[in-house]
Amino acid sequence: MLSLPVLKKLTKEIYKLFKEENTGHDFSHLKRVMQNAIYIQKREGGDLYIIAISALVHDIHRLVSNQKGYFVRAEDCLDVVEKILKDCGIEEDKIKEILYIVENHERKREKIFNLETYIVQDADILDALGKIGLKRCLKYCKTHKIPVSNTKYPLNSPEYIPDINPISSCHYIYNTIIPNADFLYTETAKKMAKGKVKMLENFVKHNYK
Repeated sequence: MLSLPVLKKLTKEIYKLFKEENTGHDFSHLKRVMQNAIYIQKREGGDLYIIAISALVHDIHRLVSNQKGYFVRAEDCLDVVEKILKDCGIEEDKIKEILYIVENHERKREKIFNLETYIVQDADILDALGKIGLKRCLKYCKTHKIPVSNTKYPLNSPEYIPDINPISSCHYIYNTIIPNADFLYTETAKKMAKGKVKMLENFVKHNYK
C-alpha cells in the first residue's frame, strides 16, 4: 500500500527540485509518468508502492545533467536519488528496489527486468508519444538549440547519438522515440500507444524537408 504522508512529502520535494526544469523532463512529466504507471499497475499487477515512487524519481539524472552542463547517466546519480528517498522517509527495504528501477529505466530494449521496471519503462515511453510527447521533444530541443529539421544528415545517419548528438527533432523522434514504442512490454501500454506513433511519423514526414 502507498503511504500517503510519505508520498506527499516526496512529491513536494520533487516539485521543489524540478520547478525550474525546462527541457521537457519537468515535474509535469514525472507526475504523468507516475499516473501512467499506476494505471498500468492496476491492470498488470506489481508492487504499487515501488512503481509509483520509482516513476516520480526516475529522472533525477536529468536534473543533475542540467546542473553539470553535460549528460549524466541514471546509474551515476543513484547516490543523489538514495539521499532524497531517505530524507523523505522511504523505507530502507524499498530503496534498493527503487534504485534498481531508476538505474535501468532507460534500458528499454533489454528485456531482462522485473515487472515493476517494465511498467515504469512503459509509462515513460508513453509520455514521449503523441501530442504530449511531441510537445516535450520540441521543448527539449529548443532549450538545447537543436533544430526541428536538419537535412544535411539522412534520418538514419550513423552520426546520430541521443542526448549527445541528436542532430534535429526529426532525427530524435525517428531514431529514438518511435522505435522505443516497439519495446513496450505490457499489453495495457501497447493499447494506450495506438495512434500516438502514427502522429509522430506524420510529424517527421511533414517536417523533414
